[in-house]
Amino acid sequence: MSEQTNIRPAETAVAPEDLGRVDSANWGRLVAILVALVLYSEVAPMQLGMVSIIVPKLAASFPGAGAGVTWAVTIVGIAGGATMALLGKLGDLIGKKRVTLLCGLLFLIGALLCVLTHSWALFLVGRALGGASWAMTAVEYGLVRDLLPRKWIPVAVGVVGTGFGIGGVLTPIICGALTDHYSWHSVFWFLIIYVAVTTPLVMIAVPESPLRVKQKLDIIGAILFGASIGLILLYVSEGSTWGWAAFSSLAYLLVGLILFAAFIAWELRTPEPMIELSLLRSRAVAIPMAVAFLVTLAISAISIMIAYMFQTPKAADLEAQIINAGAAQAHVPPALVAKFVTFSGDISYANGFSTLQMALHITAWTAAFGMLFGVFGGWLCRIVGARILLITSGLSLLLACALWIPWHKTWQEQVFIGLLYGISFGFYYAANPNLLIDAVPADRQGISAGMLAVFGSIGTSVGTAIFTAIASAHPFRTIADNMGKKQVNDIPNVYTDTAYQWSYVAVGVIPAALTVALALALRTGRTPSRGGASEASLLTEETGAGTAGTY
Repeated sequence: MSEQTNIRPAETAVAPEDLGRVDSANWGRLVAILVALVLYSEVAPMQLGMVSIIVPKLAASFPGAGAGVTWAVTIVGIAGGATMALLGKLGDLIGKKRVTLLCGLLFLIGALLCVLTHSWALFLVGRALGGASWAMTAVEYGLVRDLLPRKWIPVAVGVVGTGFGIGGVLTPIICGALTDHYSWHSVFWFLIIYVAVTTPLVMIAVPESPLRVKQKLDIIGAILFGASIGLILLYVSEGSTWGWAAFSSLAYLLVGLILFAAFIAWELRTPEPMIELSLLRSRAVAIPMAVAFLVTLAISAISIMIAYMFQTPKAADLEAQIINAGAAQAHVPPALVAKFVTFSGDISYANGFSTLQMALHITAWTAAFGMLFGVFGGWLCRIVGARILLITSGLSLLLACALWIPWHKTWQEQVFIGLLYGISFGFYYAANPNLLIDAVPADRQGISAGMLAVFGSIGTSVGTAIFTAIASAHPFRTIADNMGKKQVNDIPNVYTDTAYQWSYVAVGVIPAALTVALALALRTGRTPSRGGASEASLLTEETGAGTAGTY
């Protein structure tokens, strides 16, 4: 029982999609292709993690940025979300390896601009160019589909999705070592060297896919889609700061929605659309897109929540810092200030971890769990199909977040429950792309994977916004007795335990439950993943020709 997507046939430059498949290659060459692709795409999570860490240091070099210094991170998500579908489509049109290398080139140019400029505006331009790296994984799914033997594809997809953990595990260690001894510029020089070294690996080890769509690029559609997604992401990302109901904020959302409506209208009438909307009407495609939004929403928000919790100074230390700062400002002894200041809110979760301690105690474990279950999940997709893996992913996330509501205050609790989180993370990145690969034709793989990444990008922004809204409603406060009058002040970026309990419900339990419901509704993925092959051709392979390239 497989659902067929209703799409218009496309004229392609080459007929058989297996023309570039390296079935006769030995095991070593196949591994080299996969390793080169994974190492190259690791730059996306690595650069985001590193720049997030050095944001406070950027403020000193760009004093004119003020509170807007966080745009060093925000603009990457917006630019990435606005361009991922376009770059995915370009992969279908001009070659997926070529576009993968283009993403790396744009990142290099952007990183060089960031490290050499003294202008905040040009720095942000460089960061926006760095957003192109977010399309790498989406385009690489297509290379895996086009190049590797069919039996390798389900497992390889899981490996590409979860990576080798460099971004999650080594980023804080490398970044901490660099910034402890050098300026923030060293982080960008490291990233430049990393991409410069891994680029030749891709050029040498990875062949180009010969599969092309003989079609003109829908420039108008690309502009309308990119602009609409960019404006919507801007509203979602900055709405909590600007005010959700403020006219200046709503204007971005309104214009974004108008442009998106114009995009839909244009795609329905143009003979060569950027995105065939009939793809999105198919349940086999629409459900993985919706799941990408939900799961990425949860994963992104939970990562931010855990970082906030465990890097918040311990209650006694934080209270002492606040009292000492007040005493220094008033030129009185701290003991005197302590008599007039009380604190409101439970922050018993606070551990005061450094970034390195976070990596060693929590991040390394969850990243390792995700990698392990990504590979295992890809193998299981070959055995039982991707649908059951997606259901298991949703159930694991649901159970993990439900357990985290009461038990989240120690790193041991985070790691123990994080095993379930790792199952969810790994199985999702194995199952969802495999579902999409089996649901769409090879000549639509690039744009489909790009759209999957766009839905995930929107999920990241929405998840962050939901957490920010909940956290802002539950701040940790000081209450000062000023001659009988109570003066209440919120402590920036410190939230009560109640904020995290409700956040686990809003960005964890609810999206996970919806994911399970959607996965249960899937008609596809009930048979072993085919690596994009039709069921008929797979039967021919298994009963006829050889076993070259088996995994």
